[in-house]
Formats: sequence, C-alpha cells, structure tokens
Amino acid sequence: MASTKPRNLKEALKGILTAREMQFLRTSYDSVGNIAVIEIMPELERKEKKIGEALLLVNPQFETVCKIAGAHKGFFRVQPVKVIAGKRNKTALYRESGTRLKVDLGKVFFSPRLSHERERISKLIKKGEVVGALFAGVGPFPIVFAKNTEMERAIAIELNPHAVKNMEENIVLNKVSGRVEPVLGDVNKIIPLKYRGKFDRAVMPLPKGGENFLASTIASIKPTGGVVHFYQFVPIEDPFTESLKLIREEAAKQGKKVRIIRKRKVRSFSARTIQVVIDFTVKKAKV
Repeated sequence: MASTKPRNLKEALKGILTAREMQFLRTSYDSVGNIAVIEIMPELERKEKKIGEALLLVNPQFETVCKIAGAHKGFFRVQPVKVIAGKRNKTALYRESGTRLKVDLGKVFFSPRLSHERERISKLIKKGEVVGALFAGVGPFPIVFAKNTEMERAIAIELNPHAVKNMEENIVLNKVSGRVEPVLGDVNKIIPLKYRGKFDRAVMPLPKGGENFLASTIASIKPTGGVVHFYQFVPIEDPFTESLKLIREEAAKQGKKVRIIRKRKVRSFSARTIQVVIDFTVKKAKV
C-alpha cells in the first residue's frame, strides 16, 4: 500500500521527535521563493536536519531549508542563516506581484511579510509620481511599484552595498531600468544633498529606528505636498501616541503641516511589540 504524504510538519515528524521535543517545534516559517527559513529552538538543534528534511517532504516546492542562525545584527541589520536541508544554496529567487527578486539570504535584509504593504501602496500611487523608496534593500518596494503602477520613477536609496548589488540585478531581471534608480548611501546624507523637495511619495520600511530618518523624509516631499508611509516597531499597549507626536513635531520644525490619512497594525513582532504603519500627507504650512 502506498504511503500517504504527511499533511503538515508535525505529522511528518511523528516518530522522529519525542512528545517532549514536539513542544519546542516551531511550525511557522518564512517562504522566500525556493527557500524556507525556519526557527529551530536550541532543544532541537541535534535534529535540525531531520526537521529540514521533513519540511521539504511536506512542501516540495522548496529546494532548500535554512534555519535562523542568530538575531539581526551589524550595521546593516542582517540576520544570519544556515542551510540545514536540501540544496546548499542561500540565494533565493522570490516572486511577488509580477516581479522576480534575487535575495542573498544572510547578506541582506528582506521580509516577505510586507508583501501586502507593497500591494496596498501600489494601488495608491498615481500616474507620474516620483517615489522615494528609502531603505530599499534588494528592491521589493520600488520594483513592485514599477511593475504595477504608472509612477514616473522611484529613487531607491540603500546603505548595504550587497543589497544594492542584488537590487541592480533585480532591476535588470524585471526590465525596469530607467524607472527604478538604485542609490547607494545613507538616507540622512543623500536626501539633503540631492533629493530635498523632490518626492511625491516616500516609503520608509526600515527594520528598526525609522524615527531617526523622519526629518530627512519629510524634507524630501515636494513643497506642493505629498505622502509618507512611516513604519515603526512600537509597544502593543500604546502603538500610535509617540509616533504621531514625533511626526507632528518634526513637521512643525520644518514649517510644514501634516494630515494623518491612515494608521494601522502591520504585523506582530513579539509578545509586546508590533509593527505599525502611519500614512500621512505633508505640505508647506501657509504663513
């Protein structure tokens, strides 16, 4: 009698993990194209290969399983990963909203969990807009915009040179050269020099510390007005008060006024922290 394919990871690991070990199994994972990225608890490290092989059995669309090998660290907030099963490959080919993106895991920051935000903002972008895609990484925001909107172009600023290399490859791969301009550098240095008052819209999907770039981002919006999408990790108990205060204070310093269009929870991050997005308009205050 032919064996039945297991329906989920727990079922695939019956007889491999003990009842006690099952308590430590994390069944959720990130799908980055052909690579699955999963967290392995310390109690299960000696069986990590078996867990990876079980994940490949349940999800044959994956070619490789990586485990998270540490926290986000370093200047570029990169999360190290280790291959535990399948092909020994850390370069993912990820698909989203009609795009294909090359992602060198362990060398760049990338989150598939913001795909719904990229789709949402794409529906808001108007014909002819110039968009500031800040902290652009390998290019998911500006390239999705280029493939799905009638914007004029996106200026994609990123500090990590390896991410910019991936982004340049992704621009060619998606045939959006001329509509996405990759810029290597620090947002707080580049905007005052080249992009003050240049953008109709600016997107700020920084993993951590976006508030440190609010001044430059607000300054990047055209004097006639524009929109900022501001992301921040905040306490779950009071997610918006401090963020709204920061936005209004910084706009006032620059003689500008803001109007909050939307504020919402994007995703959970930990037991006490969530990621939120605040969409707001900016324009020069009347004297």
